[in-house]
Amino acid sequence: MTSELRLQNQSQNLYVRALSAAYRNNVQIYDPSLWLARDPEAEEKMLRDADIAHAVGYRRHLIAGRNWRLTPRKESSPRGDLAVAVGTELLGGIKHFTQSRLNLARAFFSGARFARIHSEPRKLKIGDGRVRTWMVPTRLEDSDKRMYRIVPTNNGETLSAHWERWDVAKQEWKPESGEDAVRTIRHVYQDDEAQLGWGRALRESLGWWWYAKENVFQESLQAVERFAQGIISAKVDGVRDAATGLPNSELITEWTNVLEDLRARHVLVFDSADQVEMVRMDGQGWQMLSEIREELRSTIFTLVLGANLTTAANEGGSYALAEIQENSTEALIQYDRETLEDTLTDDLLGCVWYQNHANLVELGLVEEKPRFSITQEKKQDP
Repeated sequence: MTSELRLQNQSQNLYVRALSAAYRNNVQIYDPSLWLARDPEAEEKMLRDADIAHAVGYRRHLIAGRNWRLTPRKESSPRGDLAVAVGTELLGGIKHFTQSRLNLARAFFSGARFARIHSEPRKLKIGDGRVRTWMVPTRLEDSDKRMYRIVPTNNGETLSAHWERWDVAKQEWKPESGEDAVRTIRHVYQDDEAQLGWGRALRESLGWWWYAKENVFQESLQAVERFAQGIISAKVDGVRDAATGLPNSELITEWTNVLEDLRARHVLVFDSADQVEMVRMDGQGWQMLSEIREELRSTIFTLVLGANLTTAANEGGSYALAEIQENSTEALIQYDRETLEDTLTDDLLGCVWYQNHANLVELGLVEEKPRFSITQEKKQDP
């Protein structure tokens, strides 16, 4: 223990200095993603993989849910039910709301997802039956995370940071403030300090398995021809130069071209003095590739879903094992649902309550903002 205490571990100094540099010396705080630094399109490429697309899509659909409802913030409040009725009526006008929740649910994979709230005034009889002009949200426009950036602010005494959004029309970054900031839904997944506000994305862990799977799959495709058609072995005279004793590269190239052409035509013609034979490959190499592919596939499902038995599973254990893994997946999904519920409660309902403040004051509902809830739907075993 004494020798361990004398070791100089520089991890603390490296972290605090890098964190200070991120806030003091940069015009913006960049997403600390290793995979986006290696390839700006890495995330989209990962989602082109069939197994990753299935697992990520399956988890996103479970998180988004089909049905939603509002619940009173205070169960004992006499006006809680009225607040729920008002909020439900206003949110009911959002077009493609399920798809919007599905887009936001991708935050666990991307680290953060954004949406812009579009509203329009409508005259409605809500609450006490009086006609009032309400700002009703009509749609949630999905915004790519690359449309936003975090910019540090240093006044010499304190450090802070604020979000800016890229204005496509003006071709410049605009700070989000006031109502513009209120109209933004910002869903950040696992927002710990080390991620600098961008969230901890599952793609950072998934990327290594995706990279290995891509290479193994490429090797498997190349092996198909070798295992299906075999390899031609040819022994011919004159492949070595009589004077130098070195291989005659020109003759070897000519023979290779001839054999490839004949093989493409499904016929082999050669001199009786030459030896040409077809070498059949055994299945050990293919079996190894198959096992590696299955291991990578199983790990990807486990990493994304918390279990390796998905909707496509046809083996892997008893009914009890499948039930345990299903419960593991459900516990993971339930956490993700609750984080999305918190975001929609704070940002979406917060925007609705902000834009309709005057009407809510008249109804006495300013302090009664309800909570957004996604209905948990689990099919029961008949």
